[in-house]
Formats: sequence, C-alpha cells, structure tokens
Amino acid sequence: MTVIECAGSGRVRGHAHGEQARDLIHTALDRWRDGTSAHSREHLATTGLLAAVEAVVPDLAEEMRGIAEAAEVPFAEILAYNFMDEQWWVHREHLEFGCSVLGRADADGVFLAQNMDLPDFMDGSQVVLRVRPEVGPEALVLSSAGMIGLTGVNAAGVAVCVNALGMLRHNLAGLPVAAAIRGALAHSSRTEAVDFLHRIPHASGQHYAVADAHGFHGVECSSAAVVVSCRAGSPLLLHTNHPLANIDIDPNAEQELQKQGRIADSRVRLDFLDTSARTVRDRAAAERLLGDRTAPLCVIPHPGHRTRTFGAVAFEFATPPVARFCLGLPNQRPWFEPGWQTPPQYAESSA
Repeated sequence: MTVIECAGSGRVRGHAHGEQARDLIHTALDRWRDGTSAHSREHLATTGLLAAVEAVVPDLAEEMRGIAEAAEVPFAEILAYNFMDEQWWVHREHLEFGCSVLGRADADGVFLAQNMDLPDFMDGSQVVLRVRPEVGPEALVLSSAGMIGLTGVNAAGVAVCVNALGMLRHNLAGLPVAAAIRGALAHSSRTEAVDFLHRIPHASGQHYAVADAHGFHGVECSSAAVVVSCRAGSPLLLHTNHPLANIDIDPNAEQELQKQGRIADSRVRLDFLDTSARTVRDRAAAERLLGDRTAPLCVIPHPGHRTRTFGAVAFEFATPPVARFCLGLPNQRPWFEPGWQTPPQYAESSA
C-alpha cells in the first residue's frame, strides 16, 4: 500500500483511510504502544487539543473519528497518535527532533524539499494520502497510517513543510501540528495559508515553510508568538530544529535539548545545508542532497538515539505541481510521483 484515497467530508475521508489501511494502522499502533508510555497516550486525549481542532478545523476532528471507526481502534488512541509532536514535549518522550528543509526560488523556478525524521518505531507505516475534500484543493500528504498528515502539497500549488522547534513554549489548548499542516493545505494561495498560521493558536513550537510558484514564507510558531523567519522574496529557505527568529523560549526545554546534543546537531545540519545550497540548483539535486550521510541529513538510529528518517518529499511548482515522495531513507528507497486526479487547470484558476 502506498497511496490512500480519501475523498468527501471529513468523516467519509476518515472512513476511507481507516478501511484501506486497517491492518497497517493496527501494526503502527502496536509499535507505538511499545515505544511510548501508557500515561502519555491516555493523557493527551483529555487535554484541550481536541477542542482546538474542533473549533478551528472541525472536519479534521471528524476525519480522525472516521479513521478510528473504520480501523476499529479507540478514538482516544487515534487522537494521541495524531498528537505526536505534543506527546514529545508534554511527556518528554523521544525529544530527538530531526527534519531538514531546503528550498530555492530563482529565475529557473521554485522547489521545496524536506527529510521527515521520526522515532524509529514509526518506520514501516509510511503512506501518502490523496485528500480530495468537498471544498478546497486536492492534496498529496506524506503520513503514517492512522495520521492525518505530516507534510504535503496541494493541487493549487501550495506546499507546507515543517520542523519541530522543541525549545519554544507550548500550549495544551492550541492547535496540534498535524491539524495546522492540513489546515494550511486547505487554502488555495500561499497568502491564505500563511494568514491561517498567523491566526491560529499553536500547541507546539514549530517552523512552517509555505511555498508556491512565486516563492517562500517561513514562520516560527510558539504558544505566544508567530514570527517570520523567511520573508516573501527570499531566494533561499533553510531550516532545521532550532529557532532562527522566535525568542519565546522555554528555558527548561532548551536546557534539556542542549544537554542531549540536539541543538548542536541541528546547527551542524543547518551549516551543512548552508554550505551545500550553493550547488543545489534544482529539485533533483535537492533529492540527492537529502540522502546525504555526511552531516547526516539522512538519519539512521544509533546507540542512545532512536531517530530515523521516516521519509522525504520534494515539490516543484509547475502547473500542475510536481509532488515526489520517498517512503523511507532517501539514500536507500526510490522516489515516486503519485500524480494528480484534479485537472491541471484547477491550479491555474486557483492561483
């Protein structure tokens, strides 16, 4: 299984996801239970996170309900599984943040690419969701079976990539990362998607890179502030896992990540991207760079660290957008293009 077709209302999309990926969802949740604490899983479903989803993007709450119903698993577990970033910081589980983002905008066009680094127990659950809502553009989204999304692009030519910023302040009444990503991808222009990210309350410290055919916009979001880190018109967007502009820091989280060496690791990867960016002129070169083991950008588990590159994405903003995915380590697994079901003219009329 590679692409899961999710069309219709939120509940219907969730049912489609749960039915098509039922066995994979059960396997993913079994491994997740083995890799996380029962207390953290049970607690997340009792916080204000679901209320935030229902208030801001209610169709996504319905989509998660549909996944749980069709896969025949408790709704509370699907919630907690989707609140992955929030589990990391609320309960200090798997604070080994990864993810490296690279984008370029010049006369030759615009591309945006990313490695998604996650706990190793999530390997094997990789899927691409083809989301076709009742209202709004079709989207192709990298995800784990049972989750509503990790990063993606829509047929209107808007892409969203993300980096966890664990040292920023958090908010258990804010919108979880997965819902923020999908909420941004529901918009048909970069301006609308960025405005959405500025308006919503954020649960987790996060950097969102939003791109379209005209360039980038980067924002670093915390519980108290949304700060622009890369302005429209910038020719290059680079980000890893430490804030470049947002100073709403949680000193305890900063100290913990510093002690673990995660901030130093993030800076090494950013420096490597900065050095390498001069030779990365197109999407194909970006894909090759994401497989690099020098920094390393392509991460495998090693003693004391369970982070692994879960997958990678590379988006190019033609008409229609080029959406390429690698489900696993990009230095080992092939890239593929799911293609679009939405006619190409949709992107032109929605730009």
